[in-house]
Amino acid sequence: MTVPSAAPAPGGGNLPGQALWPADDVLILRNRPVRIGTPPSRMSRFGDEQWHVQPAHRDAHLQISAISWSTFPAALRQHFRTFFLAALDHPVPVEPGGRQRPAEQASVGSFPYWVIDMRALALWLDEQGCRDLSEIRDADLESFRTYVLGLDRDGRRKSDLITAVRLLWLFSEHMPAQCRLDCDFPWAGQTAKEVVGAPAGTGRENKTPRIADDTMEALLAWVLVMIEEVGPDIRDAWHEYQQLETGRHISQVRYTGTREERLRTYLSYCRQQGIALPGHEGGGINYGHVKRLMGIPKAHRQGVSAAMLDLLVDSGLPVAHFSGVGRITGQIHGRPWREHPIAIGELPTLVRLLSAALFTAVCYLSGMRPGEVLNLRRGCRDTDEETGELLVHGFRGKGFDRVPDQPDASEPLRPWVVVDVVHAAIGLLEDLHDLPLLFPSSLISAHGQRPATVNARTGRAMNDDIQDLISWINSTYRRADSGAPIPADLAGHINANRYRRTLARFIVRKPRGLIAAALQYGHVHTKVTLSYAGYADPSWLHDIAVEKLELIIDQAEQDGQHLAAGEHVSGPSADEYRARVERTASFEGRVVTSAGSAERLLKQVDPAIYHGQGMTCVWRAATAACRKAKLALGLPDDDAPDESECRSSCTNLAYTDRDIEDVQRRRERHRADAADPLSPKPRRDRAAAQAAQLSAIIDRHQGQNVFGAEERTV
Repeated sequence: MTVPSAAPAPGGGNLPGQALWPADDVLILRNRPVRIGTPPSRMSRFGDEQWHVQPAHRDAHLQISAISWSTFPAALRQHFRTFFLAALDHPVPVEPGGRQRPAEQASVGSFPYWVIDMRALALWLDEQGCRDLSEIRDADLESFRTYVLGLDRDGRRKSDLITAVRLLWLFSEHMPAQCRLDCDFPWAGQTAKEVVGAPAGTGRENKTPRIADDTMEALLAWVLVMIEEVGPDIRDAWHEYQQLETGRHISQVRYTGTREERLRTYLSYCRQQGIALPGHEGGGINYGHVKRLMGIPKAHRQGVSAAMLDLLVDSGLPVAHFSGVGRITGQIHGRPWREHPIAIGELPTLVRLLSAALFTAVCYLSGMRPGEVLNLRRGCRDTDEETGELLVHGFRGKGFDRVPDQPDASEPLRPWVVVDVVHAAIGLLEDLHDLPLLFPSSLISAHGQRPATVNARTGRAMNDDIQDLISWINSTYRRADSGAPIPADLAGHINANRYRRTLARFIVRKPRGLIAAALQYGHVHTKVTLSYAGYADPSWLHDIAVEKLELIIDQAEQDGQHLAAGEHVSGPSADEYRARVERTASFEGRVVTSAGSAERLLKQVDPAIYHGQGMTCVWRAATAACRKAKLALGLPDDDAPDESECRSSCTNLAYTDRDIEDVQRRRERHRADAADPLSPKPRRDRAAAQAAQLSAIIDRHQGQNVFGAEERTV
């Protein structure tokens, strides 16, 4: 590195003939849209020791760390300030060779990561004695590369440091001469990963673990209970508490005059109604709640006068072991979900847990990303006038061109098509509070830096809430076998980022799941797929493709093993079933390096065999009875069977021994219903007919099996 001929003047001044350094009073977000309601204290200027960049971020649920300049070496601090201001002002310049599309402005969400890498670069340069970025030559870049290769970092993190150097070079045109690297574009012709020898695919694999089937089924079942039974009681108790707290409850109209006069009226009312005085769990009267019930403003509830104490002691009224609000109307398994009203002390926690349950319903059953759900706003529900589909309108969760909320924001809302449970959850949220965001930073006590009116709950806080919800359910309720209602997941704590992959698995593996709750994953699949009509969200469809490919591999292996063990197959498509299974089982596999590869491989190896309830469909569109039935009704047909429209006469059907075991179980249930003397005759007749139909399937299967066995013995 060369010694600079001139250094910047102290305090960011400029020497004659040099390009201008930014002035200290320049607003760093001068060329960025900022969020509505941003206070002046968060509008940082170039000379500030901390830069707040979060106001320029689209999402209300994220906390973007401020840039603290005290952590950068003093000699290079002004240079890196200038770089970050240029990155805020201008799109990222296109690399020589044009690898990325032009005019992309760096996301503010990337800045905390850039700061980490730029700080590491600045500290290394400072150790080398560099006082101006213009001192850097090609040889210095190779020295830095050697330094990076020796770090105890993985390949992706090492490549990030290489990217940091390149960003400095790219933004040189927007910075003073002292900030411009005196070299060619660093490591031209190579990707950052190639520079450090990292594999090209490093960091691209989706390693998000799915939630175990038993855990997710139980969690969703309890979420539905929260929506239908528990949630309304929590909502009503919360409303009653807030009305009492602010003196707006109808019961407080009767209280007027001094505190002693109000107390006499209250004690008289308690005697007439046989009501105990509110108490604390540990014993004693809850004086604060007594004053709250009497409509005394919060600012005047401190202390209890001697006259009030005498009135309470002389009242002779019993004291309850808690102070409750609301009523219990919801039921679980035919019994009230709790024995007594909600205590004031536990109400804030229950409100938070209810919000977590409603978030789970919306996030999991819509296929939306967690951030997209956390940024939903009041009034987001809608219905398509032409199709009747239920819609949710929100902002997309990815994209460099997203901007914060502004009165004249041009970014359009996007629709998600959803099932009715999602609408019900959003309706309960809108009833729970009157804030603009469905999931505000806090309904109880929002931090001063993140007021609930303009900030959403963070992803980390919501993940904690979900875990607390599971813990509360497991500590409050038990299964008949004394087990936990929601079993633990082997992959660890549940978090919202795991919902999308888990939904993809359930859609593929269990399309008829949760029938008892009137919620089928086949229906959810249809809605979630529609939600992206006209909008590119390939990650969701890729998840579905990967799940389908894994299912086909597992199913082909299982079917092949059963055939090899002598499993009998009957029905009009039995021969085609055996041929497809043998063909798929002979496929030895192929390395899949991307979701796109999974989709292509899926098209090549999919045998189009669908195991249903007591039957197997060997799908051929031309002969499918379910497809013909839908076309006859003018309905669109999918390139897959519809079990709800299945016909026993369909030539696509085959029956394995596993199917027949299921058919036999169903036949026995129908026979029992047909023999029930207390059942109406039409119902008995229908059950007998269904049993006879199933018997015919069993007889044909067993008859063909015997015939086949005789042939083999000849």
